[in-house]
Parts: sequence; C-alpha cells; structure tokens
Amino acid sequence: MTRIRLLGPVQFVSAQGTASRPGAPGPQTVLAALALRAGSLVTVDELIDRLYHDDPPSSARRVVVNYVHRLRTHIDRVDTDGSARPSSLIGTTADGYVLRLPEEGVDALRFGLLTARARRRARDGDPSAAVACLEEALGMWRGPALAGLPGPGAEDQRRALTEQRASAMEHRLELLLECGHSAELVPDILRALEAYPYRERLHGALMLALYRSGRGAEALLAYDHARRVLADELGIDAGPALRALHAAILAEDRALLTAPAEVDEEAPARADLVRAGDQDPPPPAQLPPMPCDFTGRHDQIAALVSALTGGGEHAAAVITGMGGVGKTALALRTAHAVAGSYPDGQLYANLRGPDGTPCDPAGILTSFLTALGIPHERFPASLVDRTALFRTLLSQRAVLVVLDNATSVAQVEPLLPGAARCAVLITARALAAMPATLTVPLVGLGPDDAVELIGKVAGMRRLAEEPDAVAALAAACGHLPLALRAAGARLATRPAWTVAALLARVSDQARLLGELRVGELTVEAVFELSTSQLTPRQARAFTALSVPHCAEFDVRGAAAVLDLPERETEAVLEALVDAVLLETHAPGLYHFHDLVGAYARAKAQAELTEGERREVVRRAADYLCAGVVAAVRASQPLAGPLTAEIHPRRSAGPEVGNGYEAMAWMRRVMPTVAAVVEQAAACGDPDAVALAVDIVTLVPCFEEIVPLGQLAQAATALVPAAQAHCRGDIAGTAHYAAGVILKTHSAPASLHRSRAHLLKVLETFEDAPAPGDGHRPFLLVLFTLAMLAELELQFGNFAAARGFAERSVALAAVSGDRELVARRRTVLLRIEVEDPDRQTALDRIGSRCRELMNVFTRSEDEKWLIRVMMTEADSLLRGGGHAAAARLYRRVLERARDRGHARNEAECLFRLSEALLATGDTGGAVDAARDALAGAQPTGEPLLMARSHEALGRALRAVREESAADEHLERAEELYRGLRRPA
Repeated sequence: MTRIRLLGPVQFVSAQGTASRPGAPGPQTVLAALALRAGSLVTVDELIDRLYHDDPPSSARRVVVNYVHRLRTHIDRVDTDGSARPSSLIGTTADGYVLRLPEEGVDALRFGLLTARARRRARDGDPSAAVACLEEALGMWRGPALAGLPGPGAEDQRRALTEQRASAMEHRLELLLECGHSAELVPDILRALEAYPYRERLHGALMLALYRSGRGAEALLAYDHARRVLADELGIDAGPALRALHAAILAEDRALLTAPAEVDEEAPARADLVRAGDQDPPPPAQLPPMPCDFTGRHDQIAALVSALTGGGEHAAAVITGMGGVGKTALALRTAHAVAGSYPDGQLYANLRGPDGTPCDPAGILTSFLTALGIPHERFPASLVDRTALFRTLLSQRAVLVVLDNATSVAQVEPLLPGAARCAVLITARALAAMPATLTVPLVGLGPDDAVELIGKVAGMRRLAEEPDAVAALAAACGHLPLALRAAGARLATRPAWTVAALLARVSDQARLLGELRVGELTVEAVFELSTSQLTPRQARAFTALSVPHCAEFDVRGAAAVLDLPERETEAVLEALVDAVLLETHAPGLYHFHDLVGAYARAKAQAELTEGERREVVRRAADYLCAGVVAAVRASQPLAGPLTAEIHPRRSAGPEVGNGYEAMAWMRRVMPTVAAVVEQAAACGDPDAVALAVDIVTLVPCFEEIVPLGQLAQAATALVPAAQAHCRGDIAGTAHYAAGVILKTHSAPASLHRSRAHLLKVLETFEDAPAPGDGHRPFLLVLFTLAMLAELELQFGNFAAARGFAERSVALAAVSGDRELVARRRTVLLRIEVEDPDRQTALDRIGSRCRELMNVFTRSEDEKWLIRVMMTEADSLLRGGGHAAAARLYRRVLERARDRGHARNEAECLFRLSEALLATGDTGGAVDAARDALAGAQPTGEPLLMARSHEALGRALRAVREESAADEHLERAEELYRGLRRPA
C-alpha cells in the first residue's frame, strides 16, 4: 500500500516500497497537512495558513495549486505499479483537496490508532498486549516529526505529535511497571528523562522502579532531583501525585512493592461489584449514549482526548459554538472515548432546563451527591457547603465531570472538582472567561462529513442515487449537524420524496427553517433560545443587519446601517458574537451563518416595518457606494470624470486605502456588493436603486482583479427597478451596467442580452453627446461604443466591431483628452490583430502599440499599458515571431502579477503557452497552460477557461501525455459548444 511518513522527515512511500522526499519544504508541508487529515477535505485557505506565518502574499492560492501539481507529478513518477494514476491519491474539490488514503497509510495516524488500541487493551486488563501496541507505535518514529518543515502549521503539528509520543512513552513504562518489571526499566526511564526532563509521570516512574528494586534511598534522591529541576527550570513545585509517592516511600509503604494484579477477564467489572458489608456505591456512570450517527470531527476528538488524557492535572476542556452545531454530540463522543482514564466514574448534567432556562447549580449538586452515595439527609443547605462536600468526595478519585449547555462561568464554577486527577468537559454557546486546558470553538461539518451525516440518517442509498442533490442539500443546511439531521429525518420518513424535491423546498428562504425540524426540536427554536437573551438594542441590530444579505460587514459598515456611533456598534456586534449569533474570522469583520441569517431575516420581516427595512437597505447601499467611489478614486486614472456625477452619499464610507489596498478591498467586498445590489433592486426605494446603479457601473473598473460574472443577476434585476423608480439617465446607466456585466460570460444568450442593453444606452443618451452635456452621458456613450466593438469582436463580426471602435475613437477625440483617445485606439488595434482580413500590417500594428505604450507609461495607466503590450505580443505571435512574443508575454505577466490583475494574468498565460509551444519549449508550455487554467477557473468566464483547457491539451499532447491531453481538449470542446464557437 502507498504510505506517507511524517514521524521523521516527510516521505512518500510507493506501493513498491520506494521511499522518497516529495520535493521542497513547501510541497512537503502541503502533503503533511493533507496526510494528517487523510480522507477529509483540507481547504486551500487552511493550507495557506500552514504555509505562511503572517499575512500570505496575493499569490498564495497559486502557490498551493502549484505545490499540489508538483506533488502529483512526484507521485506519478515514483509510484508505477500499473494501476490507476497514483496522483489521483490527491483529489480536488471546489474548496480544496483530499488525500485518498486510509488512516493506516499515514504513520502519524497509525500511531494514534495504536496508542488508542493500547489504552483499550490496558483498560481491558491486558497490559502486555498494550505494551506491544505502544512499542509498535513508538518504533515508527525516525526522528523529530515533520523534520525540517517550516511554517506555523508544521510547528503546531510537530508539538502535538511530540506530546503524543511522550505520553505513549510514559504509558509504556507505567504498564511495564504494572507487569512487574522494575530494575531493568531504570535505564529506559533515565533515557526518557533526558528527552523530557519536566514530565512528572516519568519522575514518578523512576522513583517507583528504584523503590521496587530495593533502591529506596536512590528513589528519594530521584525525588529531590525532580523537585530541583521543576523549581529551577519552571519555577513550580512538584505536583500532588509526586509528593504523595514521595511520602509513601518515606513511610516505607509496602503496598508500593507489589505491582497491581492483572485483571481477571472472567470476573465481573468493578462497577458491578458491591462486596458484602461494603456500603460504597458503584462508581457513577451517568454518560448518556453517544449518537449512533456521529460523523467527522476527527481533529477535534483527537485534541480533546489528548487534553483530557495527556497526564496534566486539573484537565478542563470547553466546547463552544452556535446552537445545533453538535457540541453535545462531540462531548459525549469524547467522554466515552476517555472514560477508561477515569475509573472512579463519570458524572453528567444538562445545565439547561426543558424550557431553556439555566439550571440552579445547587440542584445539579444534589444529583451528583446522590450518585456519589450521600443520603439526602446529609446534604448541606447552602451551595457553598454542597460544593465543599462534592470536592471532598472527589479529592482522592479520578472522575470525569461533563457539564452540558452551560450558560455562564458563575453557573459552572460550583460544579468543578478540585482534585488534580479529575477532569471536566463543558459545552456552552460561549464561555469566554472560563480557564481551560483546551477550548474547541465548533463550526459546521466539512462538506463530505455533512453529506455522510445525511446519508446515515436518510439512508446511504440516497447518496448513490442523487449525489449532487445531497451535496446541495447539505450546503443549504449550512452544514449544521442539527439541520442535517432534520433534513435526513424528513427524507427517511418520506421515502417517496426525492432529495431534489426537499432541496427545492429548503431553497425557498421563506420555507427553509420550517422544513428543518426533528420531532418537536426545530432549528428555529434553537436560535430563538439565543435571541431571547438579547437586549432590545442587540435584538434590533441582529434583525436589521440581516436585511441587506451582506456576505460580510465591518464595524463602520454596521454603524452606517444601524445609524449608531462606531464604539456602540462594536459593543453590540461583540455581544452578538458572544451569543453565537454572529461569526467573526478576523478582527473587526463579521458575518451571519447561513441559517442564522435566514432566521434573522424572517424576524426582520415580522418585526420591522417596510419603511424600516427600506431605510436599512438604503444605508447599506450608500455605505458601499461611498467605498466603491473611494476605491475608484484611489486606483483609476479616470477617477475624476467617472465619479463626478455620482448619486449624493450620506455616509463617509469605509477606509479603502491606497491603490493596491483599494483593489484588495474591492476583491473582498464583491460578494457583499452583489447581495446589497440585489436587495436594493428588490426593495423599490428610488435612492437605494440609484445608489446600486452607480455601484454596478463603477465595479467594471476592476474587471482585471474581480470576476464580474457574480454580479450578473443583480445587474439584470436593477434595470426594471431603475425604469420603475428612477429618472431616465439612471435607467440608461442601469442598461450600461447590465450590458458590461453580461458581456463577461461569453455565452451566446448573455452576449445577445448584453448587446440589447448596450444599444439601449445609445437610444437613451443618443449616440454622440458632447463632453459639455455632462460626464455621465458622454462617458456612458463613449464606453458603450467600445463595449459594442469588443462584443462584435466576440461574435466574429469584424466590420461591425471596427465601426463601433472607430466611432469611439472619434468621440474621444472631441474631448481633447489624449489618454482617452489612446484607450479607444487600443481597442481598434485589438480588432485589427484578430481580423484575418486586417487593414493594417502586423508590423505597423506593433509600431502603433509601442506609441500607445509611451502614452500609458507617462500617465501611469497600468491597466491599459498591459492591454496594449498584450496586443503587440499577439501581433508578434500571429506574425510568426514566437520567441519575441514569448518574451513580451513574460513582461506582461510580470506586470499583471505585480498588480494583482488576475484576469490579465490568466489570459497572458495561455497565450504564452501557445508561443512557447511554437518555439519548442514544451515543458514551459505545459507549466504556463496549467497556471492559466488555475487562474481562469475563479473568473467563471467560459471562454477564458476554454482557451486555457485548449492550451493545456495541446501542450500535453506535445509531451506525449495523450490521455490527459484528451481530457482537456474534450473539456475545451464542450465549453466551445456551449458558447457556439468553433474550437
């Protein structure tokens, strides 16, 4: 079997047993991240976090794609067993990658399986078998884990794996002592202490081994040495377990000389024994059953188990998260996994009553004391005294206390045991002030686990019959376990329903929450429990912020929408985060979980008036409009004329920064722009519609860095809204915005609709306004003519394209603006290059391009400088100057990458691939085409993806990779057919 080794230098081991280092540290880091979660999705964002300490560069996503490509190439080269392509081990999903390898195939995961098996063997009374498991596990280590790998992710995993190794070493030594070995263990323990000098369990094992070997004085000296090490190096005293062992050795306790007897497998368990005359009750075992459909959460379980069984004293783990996210299920899964480490019992309490109100800790202590054998007549009256009695009873025991659905630290504190050997596991929506060994903030399941959970509840046949519909249903449920179970339960009780039918029902926002119920428990009721604790101001903010459907918002934007000062707004937002009704993944940025957002909008519909909802949308559009205008002014040469007649604004807008920062802001807010524009079109408020039209008109200024296709629905919806509620010039502007956005899709239907909208602009403003008629009509007609020229070029109508381009040049000349004329001439030259019946020789086109380059260089207009350089490179390519074209494409590529022009970069790459292929550089052609495809996919533009697939297919064919080449050429053919263009 193919294997991955992480317990030492990272190695890929082929099916034939050949071990190799998979490339440089970067690809190794990616492989390690995938291997540690084998079988589960690892998102590109998670891989970026593992590669970079601080803010990742703009090229980080491309770096990850490149590293995965290198890994696949390496795997294909070394794993040649004749089966399916080995590189399929790394599968690609929409969000990231999956290593298709069982846990047994990754040594770090197998190590965890073996140590867990050892714990089970020890718990079952077979220490010898447990030792064998641990020795096999420890034998897999070949040095420091992930040796030589840089990056924060590798360092975190190295620490975790090293801790597991140390715990396994301790456990092995303790088990060998239990089996009666003593004198022969002393050297092993001393070697372990050289590696881990601060681990008290090892010091205790050494003391016990020495004492049992008749070396009591040395055992006492070993204790003195341990105390000095802990005091001098860490500034702490020895723990109670070590001190108790020291006292027993001083007292010459003969019980220490005898190893515990092996457990008789035929004897009944200790929990079932109540010896004659012994009044002690059996250890409490109050854990509810673990959900039989529990799915995923492997990393969280591993972290929690390690925190609760790692040998630390007063272990406390907290699981937080929104209602329905699966906190209780994870807690029970973890509690059952670690129960064997707490032989004196497990206590469990739900700290919320049936009506959702917090339970009194005094009542919880009543049930705990009863379970511990205290008769009711001995219960102290006060909470303080009950807590003291509870802690006294646990002082010499190892008990796990599980506190579910905690509401506050004040409620939890009286229920915490004081004994070092006890542990507590707490679930709560939020419990920020709780000191804990580990806090696990829980979010929804990953896509694959979410699909699996639906299958477990509804029946696995559903996954096979309608895989795409099940994945879409999981996404509609926000990957929230409660919602997934509800959806699965509805399918299970309605076998005649298809998954697609339920998906259609939950896709209706008005019906979504009503469809998600399990018996009497509904997703809506879980959220209602959280909102019932809000103040009136917090409740109003919760509903109002949901109305514009913003994908994400910052404090300043929320303040503009709520009409509150920023400081008060931030306090409200943080209170909503604490209530787990908002989520935040970065300081100052907030968003709703999909289902919470749907719930909030339902409340807004019921509790806010229509006027209040329209005012909220108007403020959101105003704030975004101010931001887009600021971004244009910070980054665009034509900023003044473009924004001169913009709709009046009420808010100051966001701080978008300088040119590059402004473009980065624009990339980040595009989903929010699309959502707010759609809400503005739907609300019917004239001001909101006019603001939205201005926003969508300006966004194409950033077409090189943002995919415009995501605005298609919003831009189309604005046209009838503007016609119904706004002046004629606003309606004409809406036609222009829709035409520009639809043009990017390249599909025939979209292109025809784009042409219709753009022709409507000429009809609205007439086709030859003078600059003195106002910036809006002049610029709209000028840009519309250029857009129609590019559109006709896509249709292959070269004469019509040339006519529109020449009219745009003439209109620009009226303004007297040399740079404006240069931009229109660039469009005309582009048409000349593409037209097989061109009217200008290719060498003259190149000369004119260089003249225009000088104009754009002087004006520092990078966007158009890149376009005209690309046009010259295209003329060289068509004229047979392949090497010169390749050199110029590389210059264009460097500029596009430096400025984050992702679309230009992808377009340049597939053209560079064509040039390199013509020069005979087949390897370079393959690399360029792969990068082109990786860059084209996020744009969503079918023509760009088709050209990239075609370039990659041709390059792969040149290097004799026929099968892969055919796949890409077939995909290109399919895309061309959809666009009704010849391949």
